[in-house]
Amino acid sequence: MVNPFEKRATEYLRDDEAFLAVVTPEPLVTFFQKHAEEGKLYDRLTTIIGTPGSGKTTLARLFQYSTLRTLLRNSGQDIYDDLIDTLTVCGAIKEGSPAVIGGRVPLEAEYREFWEFPYPDHLKGGLMIALLQARTVLAWIRNVQSAGANLDDIEIVARPDAEAALTSIGGTGGPGLLARAREIELAIYNISAALVPPDVNEIDKYAAAAAYRPFDVIEAFQLKEAGQFLVLKPLVIFDDAHSLHPAQFVALQRWLSRREMRVSRWVLTRLDALTPADVLLEDSDVGQSSEPGLKKSRETTSIRMQSGGDRAHQRRAFRKMAKGMANRYLAQMDIFHRRRLNDLGSLLSIRVVPIAQSKREKLIAHIDSLQRRYSITDDRRGALEVEIANYLKETGEDSEEIRLSMLGILFQRYAKRVPQQGLFEDAGQDVEPSRPLTADDKVFEGAKVHLLHKYDRPYFYGIDLLCDTGSENAEQFLQLASRLVAQSETQLIRSKPPTLVASVQNNLLRNRATEMIREWDFPRHQQVKKLSDGIASACLKKSLEGNASLGGGANAFGILQDEFYDIPKTNPELARILQFGVAYNAFVLVPNHGTKKRLWVLIELGGVLLLHYGLTPKRGGFLERRTNDLVRILGED
Repeated sequence: MVNPFEKRATEYLRDDEAFLAVVTPEPLVTFFQKHAEEGKLYDRLTTIIGTPGSGKTTLARLFQYSTLRTLLRNSGQDIYDDLIDTLTVCGAIKEGSPAVIGGRVPLEAEYREFWEFPYPDHLKGGLMIALLQARTVLAWIRNVQSAGANLDDIEIVARPDAEAALTSIGGTGGPGLLARAREIELAIYNISAALVPPDVNEIDKYAAAAAYRPFDVIEAFQLKEAGQFLVLKPLVIFDDAHSLHPAQFVALQRWLSRREMRVSRWVLTRLDALTPADVLLEDSDVGQSSEPGLKKSRETTSIRMQSGGDRAHQRRAFRKMAKGMANRYLAQMDIFHRRRLNDLGSLLSIRVVPIAQSKREKLIAHIDSLQRRYSITDDRRGALEVEIANYLKETGEDSEEIRLSMLGILFQRYAKRVPQQGLFEDAGQDVEPSRPLTADDKVFEGAKVHLLHKYDRPYFYGIDLLCDTGSENAEQFLQLASRLVAQSETQLIRSKPPTLVASVQNNLLRNRATEMIREWDFPRHQQVKKLSDGIASACLKKSLEGNASLGGGANAFGILQDEFYDIPKTNPELARILQFGVAYNAFVLVPNHGTKKRLWVLIELGGVLLLHYGLTPKRGGFLERRTNDLVRILGED
C-alpha cells in the first residue's frame, strides 16, 4: 500500500468515508468556531486565507452536503463524535441533520482566460459571474444527488421579491434549475473555448448576456427526505481564488460582498492573491486599498490560517490536530494496523544515546579549560553541578554531556558577571557574580543546541518537536512525518523494532528539510532563500555563543513595528520577497511583539529552515535589526 503520509492532499481522497477517516475537528475549533458563534460565518463574504497545505480545502469539503450526510450516517462510531459536535457548533449540522448545502467550485479552470478577451471589463466580469453561478447551482445539485436524493425532491425557496428573476433561473424545481444551469454553462463555455473570441454583438446569441442571477433569487433549498422537508442554507465555496487575474479577484470580492445576497459565500485563497501590504501589515484589510467604499470589517469576515493571536494556543491546537491526523493515517497502513501500532508518538523515541567516548573526552577537556581560564574554584563548580542536577531531575532528560554543556554555559555566564581581575590579584579567589547563576530551561535548551552543532548530539526528535517543525501547516507536517514512517515501516519489514532512535529521527528530518528547500520553485524563491540564509547565519552565530544569552538561541529578526510597516511603501521589492516567503512557509510574521518597551515585528524562520540550519523551534529569541539589514543581505553577491 502507498504510504498515506505521502498523498499530501486530502482532495485526492475521493471517497467521503476515506476522507472523514483522516480529518480531525481541531482546525474547525481554532479557525471557525468563534466566527460561527458570533454569527459571522454565513451572513457575509468570508475570505479564508492560508499557505499551501494549511488545510483550506479540507475544511471546505467538510461543509459539502454529501460529506455531512456521510458523517451523520456513521454517527454511532466514537471516532466521528467530536467532529459531529464541532460541526454542530459551527452551524453545519442542526438537530442531527445537515443544515447547509455546500458546493465547492474550484477556480483553477478557464476563468482567468476571460480576462484575455477583447471585451470591456464589465462584460468580462459578467461572463465570469454568470458562469460561476451556473456551476455553483450544478455543484449544489450534484452534491445532493451524490448523497442519494432524487432530482425531483430538490426545490429552492425563492426570495419573495424575485418573481421575475425566478423564471430566468429555471423555476423552483430541481429539473428546471439543472437544465437552465447547464444551458448557461454551455453557452459561456462555447465563448471561452472558441479559437477566435466572438464579436461583442454576437454574444447575445449564446444566451450568455441573459439575466441569470440565481444568487439574487435563492434563499434556501428544500429537500424532501423520508416524507419530510429539510431546509438547507446554500453555501458556495470558491476555492483557489489566487488563480484568478488580480482584477478578477477584486471584482469577485466586490460582487460577493453585497449584503442583500442570501447565499452564504466563502472564498479560499493563498497569500499570493493579496497585495504585499495585506500580507505584511497585520491591521490591513484585504483589498481595502483598491476597493473604496467597501468596509471590510463590517461586510466581510477574514480567517487567516496562519500564526497570529494566541500563538501558544495555536501551537497546542496544531499538535493535537497533527497527532490525531498522523494516528489516523497510520491506522490505514496494514503493516502497522496488524501490530496495533496506531500512535506515531510511541514510535519516536525520546531517549538519546550518549555521545561517543572521544567526543565526551573532548567536551570534558573543554569544560576544564573554561574553569581554569575563568579562575572558577572547585567549590563553585561543585555548587553549579548540584544546581544542574536538581534541575535535570524535573526534565527526564539527564546525561553526562547535557550536564557538562550546561556547566560550560554557566561558567561563561559567570565570567560575564564578575569584574575583570587585575594582573596581580589572587587568581584563586572566588568572586561573587553580579547576578545569581541558575540552571533553567534556557540554559538547558542552549546546551542541547550547542551539543548538536559541536558534538553531533541529536536535537530534533519526538512527536512534539515534529509537530512544531510543521509550522502549523498540515502538508508540511505530513511531508516530514512521511520520512519517519517510511523508515519505521522498513524496520518492520526487516523484522526489526519499529521505534526510531533519536539520532535516526534527527538525521531523517534534517535531510528531508534540506530536500524540501531544494525543491522550492515558487515566485522569488531564490531571493527568499538568500534572505533566509542571511537570517539563519546570524541566528546560528548568536545561538552558539558560549553563554547562551538567548537560551536555545535566535530564530528570527526583529524590526521595529513602525519601520516594518513602512516596507511596502519604501521598498516594494523587499515587501514582495517577504510576501512570498510568508506565503510558502519560509517565514512567519509575528507583529506586536513587545520587548524593551517597544513593539517589534518578528520575521521568524519556518520549521523546515529551522531543521536545515539546526536552530531552535522555541519562540521568542530574535536579533534586533533594521530594514537596511534585510536589503544588505539581498544585495550581497
